[in-house]
Amino acid sequence: MKSIIKTGISVIVAGLLISCSSDTKTAELKLASIQCGMCTSNVETAVADLEGVSKVEVDLDNKIGKVTYKASIIDLAAIEKAIAAVGYDANNTKADPEVYADLAMCCKLPEDQ
Repeated sequence: MKSIIKTGISVIVAGLLISCSSDTKTAELKLASIQCGMCTSNVETAVADLEGVSKVEVDLDNKIGKVTYKASIIDLAAIEKAIAAVGYDANNTKADPEVYADLAMCCKLPEDQ
């Protein structure tokens, strides 16, 4: 009887571990409007502060971001909206125009400087 209970508990724990690990996703975001190190910092801070995000890296040279997050807590659309809310485009989500207007000059697109 004890071995049946131990086996049952082991199966349940293994199932939980598998389901939790499959919940973690990594997405690549196109960040076409980032221009400088300040932009990188602004985006990384905005995304890192989101509940469910475990890792964020922004590559300024390639204008991409990689985000690792728990899909049960947050989705990619919410991450894109958080980036847009601090003034930057993320994939097809456009930056908040009022916030973009208040960015430092170095953070604006060349045609807006």
